[in-house]
Amino acid sequence: MEGQPPLRPAKRDTPWSLIVFGVLAVYLVVVALLNSGEVDVKFVFFTTEISLLVLIFLCLGIGFGAGWVFEKMRQRRKRGASAS
Repeated sequence: MEGQPPLRPAKRDTPWSLIVFGVLAVYLVVVALLNSGEVDVKFVFFTTEISLLVLIFLCLGIGFGAGWVFEKMRQRRKRGASAS
């Protein structure tokens, strides 16, 4: 053991994915707490009162669904035009 340098402790990598997950979790909790109030939503034939956070998720879901449908329609139209 005389000719060998002393062993160093193994360097541990920073768990970046765990840190990012923790920050996102804290952010989601803060968003939920700040948007917990009730709001009136007027649909065409009725009005209802729901949580603002539920309304935000509802709008995000509708937007995501509409984007997905329009993208599928655009791909189908491209395929039809290239086949002619």
